[in-house]
Amino acid sequence: MRKRLTGLLAIAAIVATACSSSTATSTSAPVTGTPVAATPTAPAASPTPVTVSLTGSTYKATTPTTPGGSVVLAEWQYPDTINPYFAQAETDIEVSGSMFDGLLNVTPDLKYVPDLATNIPTVDNGGVVLKGSGMDVTWTLKPGMMWSDGQPITCNDIQGTWKWVMDPANTGLAGGTTGWEDISGIDGGTTTNCVIHFSKVYEGYLSLVSPVLPAHYISTISVADAPTKLYPLTNLKSGVYSGAYIPTDARADAQITLVPNPQWSTVGGHAPYLTSVIWKYYGTSDAMIQGFKAGEYDLGQDLQNADIPSLTGIDPAQQAIHDSLTYELNAFNKASLTTKYGADALTIIKAVKLATDRQAIAKGPLGGNVTITNNFISPLTWYYKDEGGSTTADPTTASSLLTAAGWTKGSDGYLAKGGKTLELQYCTTTKAVRGDTLKMIASQLKAIGIKADVTQTPNIFAGWNDVAATTPCVLIHGTYDVAEFAYVSPLDPLGGYNVYSSTGIPDAAPHNGQNVTRTNLPALDAAYNSVKSSVDFVKVRDAMFTVQDIYVSDQNTYELPLYNRKDVWLVNPKLHNFTGNPTTSAGEWNIGDWWVG
Repeated sequence: MRKRLTGLLAIAAIVATACSSSTATSTSAPVTGTPVAATPTAPAASPTPVTVSLTGSTYKATTPTTPGGSVVLAEWQYPDTINPYFAQAETDIEVSGSMFDGLLNVTPDLKYVPDLATNIPTVDNGGVVLKGSGMDVTWTLKPGMMWSDGQPITCNDIQGTWKWVMDPANTGLAGGTTGWEDISGIDGGTTTNCVIHFSKVYEGYLSLVSPVLPAHYISTISVADAPTKLYPLTNLKSGVYSGAYIPTDARADAQITLVPNPQWSTVGGHAPYLTSVIWKYYGTSDAMIQGFKAGEYDLGQDLQNADIPSLTGIDPAQQAIHDSLTYELNAFNKASLTTKYGADALTIIKAVKLATDRQAIAKGPLGGNVTITNNFISPLTWYYKDEGGSTTADPTTASSLLTAAGWTKGSDGYLAKGGKTLELQYCTTTKAVRGDTLKMIASQLKAIGIKADVTQTPNIFAGWNDVAATTPCVLIHGTYDVAEFAYVSPLDPLGGYNVYSSTGIPDAAPHNGQNVTRTNLPALDAAYNSVKSSVDFVKVRDAMFTVQDIYVSDQNTYELPLYNRKDVWLVNPKLHNFTGNPTTSAGEWNIGDWWVG
């Protein structure tokens, strides 16, 4: 399963390095390793910086001789929302990517191109002007653009999006209000020359307005009701869109039908080539793969390396397998574990990390198709640091830690202390490979006396307002001990801010942010704040080196990276201009260019 936390975090991961014209780290092969139990590893030497090319993509779209035809897309999991600002999952982002455009886009070769805008503002080209402790960012929108209902797209829409995000009644925003809260005003009105005034320097400015929302539509819905009534899944046709295709019908857990946006030629330069796009939802990836073999759809996505063995019988020419920016992980809910085990919580987490045999996982459920990683940052990013380390599990040391903390095995083979059994609730999605992985981990933990209960549920990525606060195994509500899912390694250094900064803990109203592990480390906060408040990208890179030093050290009791993944698509050869994308834009980044023939 490739359902992963996304939303503004993931959008930020797509584009923010576009503002760097200074330095970047060289790319290299992924490292392997396992977090140490007691002593931080020595920081590795900083990579030699190299220049970064921000634009100049090699992507070239072909044009059809005769436009028309339909494409059926397959996903195994129905979306929880199509509003990107509330989105917690890749499936949400995929379908919304068909319907919304942002100021910028990113190509598969990780180059930055304008989308609604005509420019990529930087300090070097004058689009960003530093003013004291703040800055002004100028975006120039394409002239003549219109929303799907025929209303013009102007600077007022950027301003309206800002005010909507910052409304105190807005709850459950995946990316919180980081960056938005630093805006002091937006000029431009009904024109297309938009100036965003920031009271503070903000590194993630490029990816902030992703996407632009229609001010005239969002103002018709109470902000407090936005999670359920703005772009409602039960009536998607009522929404207003900027993307190539707009929804006309949705059947829960089954299908979403889209037709060409009649106004998209004002955005994309040409009308969408397809007559219709249908999203078909299968419930499981295995069923989806069988559907492709039966010829039921044209493009299958949200597959990963674990699905590769199931592709037997499918023409290799119809399999697109690319390196991904996504990594699989086990997240530790420090709040839940502390409530259950008090001061022993951190020791338990360290023991679990040491006892988890990632090599066995990579060889077993993953079939050897993945690379174990010690870092949450992809080697493809310009601020990656090779931290080194070992991938070997150490259950002996894990047992020693628990014994020293006073845990002893009972007649049932499980550890207990003060009459309480050491028992952890592991949660994940309904994907079979994740269930197999957690069952393997449960067996590994049983060997050292820890009882692990595995629960697979479709609710794990539910938004704050989607389910009751006591619903088990919901990340944002913190009703789990350990969870397996995946994150996108952000291209934007600030992409992890709402995941790892204490400001991203969603417990307090209005329940924004993605810090579902409830991590609160002053050193980590300080490093991310250094990233957030600088457009000096040497300083940003160095701050991210500190973040990675913390991640591989004994301070990291919030996450265990398992392995880097691959993206897998199943593609009917009749579909042209599909390229895939390692970012969370996925395949839909250029859906307006798709055609069949």
